[in-house]
Amino acid sequence: MKLGVLVPHSSLYPSLAFDVVEGIRAGMATSGSTEVTLVVENIGFGLDSEQLRDKTQKLLLQDGVDVLVGMMNRRTVEAIAPLVAGANRLLLVLETLGEFFLDLPRHPSVLFHSLQFCLSTRLTARKAVQKGQKGVIQACSFYDAGYLQCYSLSQGVVPNGGHMVQYFVSSHKPQEVTFDALAAGMLSGEGQAVVALYSGDMASQFLQGYPSLPGRLPLWLGPMLLEESMLRDVPYSGLEAEGHTPWSVHLDTPENRDFITAMQRRGRQANLVSLLGYEAGQMMAFYEGLLQQTGYPTLEHASILAQYAFAGPRGQVAFDSETRYSFGPQYRATLAGTQAGYTQLSNLTEEPDWEQDRAMFLAEPLVGQHTGWNNIYLCI
Repeated sequence: MKLGVLVPHSSLYPSLAFDVVEGIRAGMATSGSTEVTLVVENIGFGLDSEQLRDKTQKLLLQDGVDVLVGMMNRRTVEAIAPLVAGANRLLLVLETLGEFFLDLPRHPSVLFHSLQFCLSTRLTARKAVQKGQKGVIQACSFYDAGYLQCYSLSQGVVPNGGHMVQYFVSSHKPQEVTFDALAAGMLSGEGQAVVALYSGDMASQFLQGYPSLPGRLPLWLGPMLLEESMLRDVPYSGLEAEGHTPWSVHLDTPENRDFITAMQRRGRQANLVSLLGYEAGQMMAFYEGLLQQTGYPTLEHASILAQYAFAGPRGQVAFDSETRYSFGPQYRATLAGTQAGYTQLSNLTEEPDWEQDRAMFLAEPLVGQHTGWNNIYLCI
């Protein structure tokens, strides 16, 4: 089988493309796949639709790939979906946010494999309100504010009886960040909790700056503030905070241990991005078996894969037939300190009612253009 891979570039996470591709290779190898050739093309930040079409066409026509895996924005998929369908191929889209609630066309040739960060964020905000913290302050960077996690945060607050007190947005340049406006909002007496969405070095900066702010409120964290490769370099200050994540290195299951070991054998550390690639590799190993049965790819293979469920490093993962997105468990976690004095996750607990938030998203789909940011999330 020949697998075409479309990967982005990221200055925020320089290892992103390597984590995705090595994750795919590790997932396929762990699943017993041995006769697969990867053809990799870089798509920059995923903003150029013409470049994306050219790279896709090259993979399909010149390289003759049997299936495509690409990390891209939900909206840019529209640029290449007709090409993929015309070639009778499957496109498995890897993405972190999980914008399954967008009112966009469904394509029979396209499936979405997601970490579901929007669902994590909505769930976290809902838990804050249900704890009686009804006045919520949103804190995020200018970069993170451009994505639909912020919409998801408010959707976890308002429909559950809470209200948004303040939208605090700090600079996307770490050297220009100040939390003065956030401190003023917390001192106003109107807010009862802060729900924060930061990624990259801005996540580390926020976690180290928040404990010194006056008027500090209970803190809830978005999934990239719980990302463990970032946390291991953050000195632990005793900060009490909790949130939801789709995965942790601390999950004690055979599948997760296999994943961690497989990445270590490739000289890489298991993280959320390599998890996305690894699970895609598991799916591609299953797809390879379908291809061997027919000898050539068909769109029927996409329908079969859409019904596939498997036990991965984060637990049971399956596709939803209505949205064509994959879903897996959500885990609540809190912050703790390591013996060396750095930050890690603790008290990891599977959240039993995450389906409630998915159902509420689908009950009121997001219609129209609500963000102009088409960068792949984590790619600047």
